[in-house]
Amino acid sequence: MGQKRTTSLASRVRPEITRLSVGVLCLGATNALGFAIPAVLKRVIDGLAAGQRVVAEGALLMILLAVMQAVIRTVSRTLIFNSGRNIEYALRRDLFGFLSRQAPDFFQKHPIGDLMSRLTNDLSAVRMLFGPGVLNIANTAIVYIFGLYLLLNANPRLTAVALLPLPLVVLIGRIGGRSVHTASRAIQDQLGHLSTALQEDLTGIAVVRAYTLEQDRARRFATLNQEYFRRSLMLARARGTMGPIFALAGGLGTLIVLWLGSREVIAGRMTVGSLVAFNAYLVYLSWPTIALGWVLALWQRGVAAWMRVRDLLSEVETELDTAEPTPLAPSLRVQGLTVERDGRAVLSGLSLAVRPGQTVALVGRTGSGKSTLADALLGFVPVPDGTIFVGDRDIRSLSPRTLRTAIAYAPQEAFLFSTTVAENIAFGRPGAPMDAGEIRAAAEAAGLERDVAGFPDGYETVVGERGITLSGGQRQRVALARALYGHPRILVLDDSLSSVDVGTEREILDRLRPLLAERTTLLISNRVNAVRDADEILVLDAGAVVERGTHADLLARGGLYASLCREQVEREAA
Repeated sequence: MGQKRTTSLASRVRPEITRLSVGVLCLGATNALGFAIPAVLKRVIDGLAAGQRVVAEGALLMILLAVMQAVIRTVSRTLIFNSGRNIEYALRRDLFGFLSRQAPDFFQKHPIGDLMSRLTNDLSAVRMLFGPGVLNIANTAIVYIFGLYLLLNANPRLTAVALLPLPLVVLIGRIGGRSVHTASRAIQDQLGHLSTALQEDLTGIAVVRAYTLEQDRARRFATLNQEYFRRSLMLARARGTMGPIFALAGGLGTLIVLWLGSREVIAGRMTVGSLVAFNAYLVYLSWPTIALGWVLALWQRGVAAWMRVRDLLSEVETELDTAEPTPLAPSLRVQGLTVERDGRAVLSGLSLAVRPGQTVALVGRTGSGKSTLADALLGFVPVPDGTIFVGDRDIRSLSPRTLRTAIAYAPQEAFLFSTTVAENIAFGRPGAPMDAGEIRAAAEAAGLERDVAGFPDGYETVVGERGITLSGGQRQRVALARALYGHPRILVLDDSLSSVDVGTEREILDRLRPLLAERTTLLISNRVNAVRDADEILVLDAGAVVERGTHADLLARGGLYASLCREQVEREAA
């Protein structure tokens, strides 16, 4: 299933090449018009003796050049900045799509806060690289090409003097660029840690307050924030040092040119207009020189951000699925399944079969491997070939979309989205119009209708982030209704009623019994009462099936199942 995803930045930039190229050409035209203005000014100054006509013509021409420059400058910035936005959009779309296809264990290695930082801050830095970064880098190159050509034509000796500080600028740029790159990568990594801590504390705020850990978590956040502040200062120092040095180098060159140029004018080797034009050309060069530190910092930060995004995208993708789902026969078969995690067998040689219309139950103590089987059935954990079949098809030969369309899954940890009850129930059928009758039928089967009747807006009640406005039992029943919505033919219920009391669970299971008789159902539970009516019960211990049979058969054997029954009766009686 896994495959490498292309991580080339060029593949994202390629669609924007035309727009960027036109933007750079407009940038060239902008600078050509800008450099033409000092040439006109030179002619005006040198031709003052000819009268007012020359001044008037020169003024009108400079106004025209300035207007044309403003228009073309706007076009160039629009094209280049929009390209940066488009590249950011494409990267964010691809990165979100990549993340949405990952298996649960991927998110155990990558904290959510760090992933959010890469989706937001890092991609913004990449946008700045291809927007203002490309614009200023291209502008600097164009200005230096135009400017050096005109300066050398005007006075080679003065040009050589003006360029004396350039080696210092290059040296500072190289040293400072490395510092900025290191500081940028460090600050973006720290921002990921900070985002992770913030996300965890806000998500688990109820636990934090229950254990009165507000001050402890605040101190932890303050420590992370202080480190982020320290790294930010390092970046600011690295960036702030380069700018003044570049400005000093440019200003020093201009001062020397003014001194030597005035002597050239006095000696008659240069006209006043030529000196004014020469200094104007030099002024055009001064801003790119001063901005060079900022541009280098922008470049280094964008490259560091792209490296973090690239590192994520270069991981092996769990699955890439664009095929339409194909129908499968409603039966499940597991044959000699062994699943290992961290060198330990979580499931060992497990075999079971669930025929259409049959309900097979799995029971066992916590950690016996029940939920791992559910993950394996849905393709969330890798399994060997020839171990799990849906209908007559090995799930290793199925696309994830086909597999997960065939199986409706209700997990123990019910996750709800911050939308309405109705939309959460209909979540599994995106794009299809919501059927109010089916939603209500699914909710009734899950024992939710009385709760919905008490909600302020009924099925249109917004449940809040992660369903925070509902109780644990209500969240589980909404998730169960989601699994039942659309009449699925195969159901996997993984302890999906563990948060309701035993009496409510029994009532819901009695309602579900007619529905389950029409479906292929794998019922996973820690509660013996939930599985007593199953056609077959498998008892797991340490990842292996140690008993199997009906409720009556297993009680008569007096083994682990009977022991679990006695423990449950004692807990309920206590």
